[in-house]
Amino acid sequence: MIGNKFWITLVAVVGYGAWAFYSSVYDGTMDKHFNVAIRAALIQGTYSGVLTLINLSVLEFLFLKLNSLLPCLGNIIATVSCATIAQYLVIVPIHLINGTPNIVLTLAPGFIIGTAFSTAYLFSVKKKFYPLT
Repeated sequence: MIGNKFWITLVAVVGYGAWAFYSSVYDGTMDKHFNVAIRAALIQGTYSGVLTLINLSVLEFLFLKLNSLLPCLGNIIATVSCATIAQYLVIVPIHLINGTPNIVLTLAPGFIIGTAFSTAYLFSVKKKFYPLT
């Protein structure tokens, strides 16, 4: 499992960092936003890796806490929603402080991919918490 977490984290660092660079620098004037785009890439890549590792633990923790209160699908929805809201309460202010241009464009793939990943991850571990479903 640690091997899987390493590769998942590496993909998050490289993928989200590269996207942050691309979405912040590409406006037809590469030099104008180059330094900010590099910072956005480093910031996004770093916190994406850290948040990916934390998110895996948070997803399992919330899923376990809610499994006696909600049916499996309701638990997945509630857990992914809570984890996503918590992440973006951290992520958006970081980019605001950085002055990242195109914050919505920078974060959109992460939101979509992160939500899909979190949902898929919970479905992959649901047998541990909901053995009969």
